[in-house]
Amino acid sequence: MLKNLKSLFIVDDSSDEKKEPEHKEVKGTAVKKTEQPVKNKTTIKSPTSHGSVDDAIIDKLLQAIEKNNLEGFDYLEFKKALKALEKIPMDEATKYRSTYATASTMGVTLDKLIDSTKHYISVLDNENNSFTKAFEGQLTTKVGDKEKEIVQFDAIIKEKSEKIKQLTEEITKHQAQISELRKIVDESKAKIDKTKNDFKLSYHHLRTQLEQDVEKMKQYLK
Repeated sequence: MLKNLKSLFIVDDSSDEKKEPEHKEVKGTAVKKTEQPVKNKTTIKSPTSHGSVDDAIIDKLLQAIEKNNLEGFDYLEFKKALKALEKIPMDEATKYRSTYATASTMGVTLDKLIDSTKHYISVLDNENNSFTKAFEGQLTTKVGDKEKEIVQFDAIIKEKSEKIKQLTEEITKHQAQISELRKIVDESKAKIDKTKNDFKLSYHHLRTQLEQDVEKMKQYLK
């Protein structure tokens, strides 16, 4: 049943090679080919991403329609009857009218057809609402929580970046202090070394004088 129902709305890509020409000649008059059901590979663009008509999702939605199938001749039976006229060379309006004329013999009215169609639209809307709720739950679990973590890590990174900035400034300041202290140390060491050398030279100078005097006293005062 599902396969038959699916054939009313989906056309396989493999059928492209067998498509009829865009126009057919009917008794010498050009008739535009009627609109075909959506293919299962149709791409749908959204502002953030690209999507496609998914075969598994289509099956799930059609299962919901099948489960809620109304009794008697309704939209689905009307759709099947239209499908049966698919290869007959007549325009779309004629196909609809011909199918409706047959359905009318079974007590079908336009209001009943439209109401049954709205019923199946409602079934699809309920599936959409259920999917949306499930999607929002997954979005919260798989995306929302992760986004919270991202915010937390951003805050941590910002805090640590401020600390790094502060530490970098302190390191730069300390490096400048080290340079200044090295300069002072080098100057102090130079002064101390000079004083030390001056002292040694002065000491040796005087000591030498004293030693020379001792030698002279020994020499001259015997």
